[in-house]
Amino acid sequence: MVLCTTPFEVTARNIARVLGLPSYPFLTVQHPIGSCTLPELKERAEIAYRQALPILLQS
Repeated sequence: MVLCTTPFEVTARNIARVLGLPSYPFLTVQHPIGSCTLPELKERAEIAYRQALPILLQS
């Protein structure tokens, strides 16, 4: 599972495309994360978790 912040979404999609995986699923969270408070980081983790579940549960 790949997680990136929003400014890097285009880069992540381009890398996936170049590697032959144009529809590779990945998660995005609001930027930045390095300066987040613990409550802000927990909120972003919850958002990422909600994004990840459907991807991880695909069969």
